Amino acid sequence: MLVDYHTHLLGHQDRAGTAQEIREFLEQAVKNNIAEIGFTDHNRYYKEFNFDLIGEVAQEFPQLKVRKGLEMDFTPGEEEQINNFLDQFNLDYAIGSIHYLDDWMFDHPDYQDEYQNWDVIELYKEYFSYVKQAAKSGLFQILGHLDLIKVFGYKPEADILKIVTPVLEIIAQEDVVIEINTNGFNKPVSEMYPSREILEQAYDLEVKVTLGSDAHCAGRVGENFAMVKKLLADIGYTKIATFKNKKRKMIQL
Repeated sequence: MLVDYHTHLLGHQDRAGTAQEIREFLEQAVKNNIAEIGFTDHNRYYKEFNFDLIGEVAQEFPQLKVRKGLEMDFTPGEEEQINNFLDQFNLDYAIGSIHYLDDWMFDHPDYQDEYQNWDVIELYKEYFSYVKQAAKSGLFQILGHLDLIKVFGYKPEADILKIVTPVLEIIAQEDVVIEINTNGFNKPVSEMYPSREILEQAYDLEVKVTLGSDAHCAGRVGENFAMVKKLLADIGYTKIATFKNKKRKMIQL
């Protein structure tokens, strides 16, 4: 069974989230044999959230389970503010993601030049220190695109697992789910988040996973999931995580 727990109805505020737009996302989910879909727009667009409308349109698709979520930017030191923000919503789950290191939005093409000011190994250590703190915060059910820092293809020559494994151990200890995010195939790095190497280590550490397309348009809902399902089976995963009212249920892949 497939789920898509990371979609952006509002995109980057380039859509209004109308009933027809919601319908298009749900139609694509049905087309790609998705059993559960979650809407997870960025927290910065919260004034445009309309979960009631999503629920109304979802009634037209009784074959689908439609979940309420959001993608939350995590900043160390702001845990209390984040918790208060999330408490405003009756969510099925929250995705915690790192998009900023201090005030640098590192995954935005306009700010790519900043990579030149970093030693890549030190950059990865800094990024994954944020991920570790997000995992330990207790704020999130899912961690988004675990190795997003590679988005423009900057990778350390050193063994990445030396940096990532201690973080995966914390994720396992805190029992937080990570997503396999297929949107990396649309980026310069041209691979999923996280890499197979990281995912294999996650499996060895019994880290649970779920699926997310990170679709910013309806046409990308469930994108490349057939390939990911095969990859997960090859690694050894047989189940994926689902959520309702922040309660996790593992289902057969």
